[in-house]
Amino acid sequence: MKTGHVLLFGIALNLLASAPIEAAKKKPQEQPSLEQVFPPDQMKQDLKVLRQALEDGHPGLYLYTAKEEFDKRFDQLDKTFDQPMTLRQFYLEVAPLVEKVYCGHTYFDLPPKLLKSLQKEALSFPIPIAFLNKKAYVDHAKCDLPLGAEITAINGTSMEEILAKLLPYIRSDGYNVTLKYRQMEDEFALHLLLGYGKKDVFEVEYVPFGAKEKTSKRIAAIPAKKLEKALIERHSQAGRTKKYKLSPIEDGIHLFSMNSFDFGLNKKGRQKYKTFLKENFGTLQENNEVKCIILDLRQNDGGYVGNDAQLFSYFAQAPFRDAKLAEARTLTIPVKEHLARDQFPKMLERIFAKEFKQDGDDRFLMIDEKIRRWDPKRKAFEGHVYVLIGGWTHSGGVVFGSYLLNNDNVTFIGEETGGGHDTFTAGNMVLYDLPNTRCQLEVPLIRYENYRGEKAFPKGSGIRPDHPVHQTPQDLIKKVDTVMEFALALARKKVAAEKQPAKQ
Repeated sequence: MKTGHVLLFGIALNLLASAPIEAAKKKPQEQPSLEQVFPPDQMKQDLKVLRQALEDGHPGLYLYTAKEEFDKRFDQLDKTFDQPMTLRQFYLEVAPLVEKVYCGHTYFDLPPKLLKSLQKEALSFPIPIAFLNKKAYVDHAKCDLPLGAEITAINGTSMEEILAKLLPYIRSDGYNVTLKYRQMEDEFALHLLLGYGKKDVFEVEYVPFGAKEKTSKRIAAIPAKKLEKALIERHSQAGRTKKYKLSPIEDGIHLFSMNSFDFGLNKKGRQKYKTFLKENFGTLQENNEVKCIILDLRQNDGGYVGNDAQLFSYFAQAPFRDAKLAEARTLTIPVKEHLARDQFPKMLERIFAKEFKQDGDDRFLMIDEKIRRWDPKRKAFEGHVYVLIGGWTHSGGVVFGSYLLNNDNVTFIGEETGGGHDTFTAGNMVLYDLPNTRCQLEVPLIRYENYRGEKAFPKGSGIRPDHPVHQTPQDLIKKVDTVMEFALALARKKVAAEKQPAKQ
């Protein structure tokens, strides 16, 4: 239910090395159960802490939902807590409100030990699912339902109705839902449990691939640990992938799989990445036969700041900078007394004081000199770049995609990115433990505006592809990478055109 952290621009990567000195000294508290009941005053107190943490610390709280709307929703929710509720009920009331921030780095979750227990032991819906065009299909060749069958209802509730209920509990950047569906593929069983309660048996209505008539089957729930194994073995799983790899696939075409920027916290990792880029792009420059790169960002949900910009310097056509601007709501971490045990507020506040300056009454801008500038590398690639994007393209992955919007030699293929194309909140995040329910809230402290080109998309959207391409149920069954095949077809045409002699 969480994504990786992103470090602040300008902060040294040894930040975490000194952190344990200052970690909050709190005694661990007993974690509640899902059905533990809380009185109204405790739930109201937790809501008050959550509200203050968001209002005083989140720099993008009102990007997509107006303050008046949030005030109304908070007040209504406070009135809802007029009688005892279970932890599960409390979560179901609060999570959709936090989702209205529309920020992929802002999450509200169950207490960590309870969540871990549910993810390992809870009786769960047993079928791995792939969502294609917002419909649910069986994504496993050896389970109780046939591969590629469309699941239309569970326990008498239509899949459409189930998704309408569960999707508001999953985060997104802005208004688009592609990230929600990709996360739902990993977390469907957990959200079904939270939304509809524990079930020992599921009555599943489905349509086998190629059939017209619906059929149904009773399927027993399985422990979450067993489901985890099934998810690893699902039909669409590509197998173990490296975080980055560049290799030839055909004459004139190279495939660059950039699956993550989540590496390089230590010096050895940073140097390995730097050497990889230098050597591989040096080889590309020497090989004039390489006309196209297919750049796969579909699994890239971010990582450490700087890795994205360093890569773009090998594609850039002009000087650029890490971000257009970076903004904080405050230089003081709010409600510090409710931070989780492993948070380091004093250290963050010292860093913020050096990195930001006040601009107006209620915002602080990063000092312009702290935002790093980059020049294109001498070995920068000058051929055409076909960029594969999808719902998992988020955080640093979509920041890199936004850099590419500055170029005139880039074509985007696939589905809209899960991350916002224009602005997002991330940077250093702080994690809160609510005092009574022990639910957790993570709040990002910095709002970034991406350094992107002139190409415009609607507010709240990700990068939208030049060529929208979606996998079909038939392609799922046959393990056809529809997006890759489309990109290859375009690249082959490009290479063929480059080989044609110029007309006199």
